[in-house]
Amino acid sequence: MAKERQELLMEAWTGGKKGCLSALSEAKAWALREVWRGEGKGDYGKLEFVAARVQKVKGGKPSGSAISQFFDRVDDDKKWFPGKREQGTYGPKPVVCGAKRRAFASCAQRVKSSGHEPTYARMIADAPQATQNPNTGRPVDKKRVYDVFRSECRDPGSEETWEHRARYSKTAITAPMMLKRFAFAKHVSSLGLTVLWFFRHVIWTDICNSILPRTEAKASAQALSRKGARGWGSPDCQLHSANLRGKKEDLKQNSWGTIKIWWMPVLMRGKLHVEVFDDSYPGETEDGAEVLVAKARAAVNRRFQGDAAKPDTVMVDRGKGFYNIGTGNITTKFRQALADHGLKNLMGNCAAVQPGHMQEILLHETAVAWIRHRLTTTTPSQCWLETPTQYEKRLKGVVEDINANLDVEGLCSNLLKRVDGVIESKGGRVKW
Repeated sequence: MAKERQELLMEAWTGGKKGCLSALSEAKAWALREVWRGEGKGDYGKLEFVAARVQKVKGGKPSGSAISQFFDRVDDDKKWFPGKREQGTYGPKPVVCGAKRRAFASCAQRVKSSGHEPTYARMIADAPQATQNPNTGRPVDKKRVYDVFRSECRDPGSEETWEHRARYSKTAITAPMMLKRFAFAKHVSSLGLTVLWFFRHVIWTDICNSILPRTEAKASAQALSRKGARGWGSPDCQLHSANLRGKKEDLKQNSWGTIKIWWMPVLMRGKLHVEVFDDSYPGETEDGAEVLVAKARAAVNRRFQGDAAKPDTVMVDRGKGFYNIGTGNITTKFRQALADHGLKNLMGNCAAVQPGHMQEILLHETAVAWIRHRLTTTTPSQCWLETPTQYEKRLKGVVEDINANLDVEGLCSNLLKRVDGVIESKGGRVKW
């Protein structure tokens, strides 16, 4: 009898639904947060600290987001106790199931057998009905698409379903680069500027481009290039040509069968704007930087007509048109253009303290990542027929969608938090 009671208690404390926290892990997570708070620490790093020290039922670590949701549930329930469950089922009803799932899988296999890569964007374009979430009217996210790939899709002649297999691992930030990132974060922190100052004064921008395919073959090559280090396929067919990755050059350079469209994001005071340059734009040069500054000033003037306190400080990455690559000194034409248009450079006349590897820190890099993700999800099925004018319209529509549905205002207030994260990690990677 005593043994049965012990087994019952063990099941009550350590059992539960696979992938969720057991009552024991919930109690441990709650206690870890109390210890964290008791030591007077801020919220930064708390979720990751807790997530690393608890386990889900049947193994695995929860995400920081899952821990945050758990704490919200605890804080909202005055009668909470470890292991409390009130819902009978977990998660929403699947939106890709049954006939839609089979149609989707068939489309993916057909795309691959025709010599193209079954990317997320291609699936959204070729199977719009099967990949649409009926609750939102928008495409399902990548996870739903990849779930179908993993469970339903097979290469010809294989009994094994597709896996997304790594071909090489991502390189770590080197020790010298970590020191540079740490020095940059300390420099920004030492300026003594507030979150409100950055929000009100800084114009975040950059020189960006997109390579548009003009032939179906080039569009297929670009799709293979985007997959890069990983690709969908059956494990026993890894050396088949369809499972080998493409050349990165197909995405990065203007070659035969492509055209290059230059554009610039303008992020300021909680709104994202985009300007598209004409086909004579000189690109990442001093002349290009000069044109960018004029476009940025025009965008500021249009948005803040009659406002005496317009944003007036530009922040860019350490690109060729803006700074001397070796010394970090500002280029002559970029400096003169800023002066001519009544703008200042946040980094002054020398950006030697600003390293090149700051993608997850600089706010406009996040905005560009948002834009490129949405461009991927809105790519037409026959993208090689899309004209520059149509691409510009789609690009601006993407930015409108970002302003309407993402926290652009929060992004514009996020720099100092990111800087603190870099300082705390001694120049290491920071996740948001």
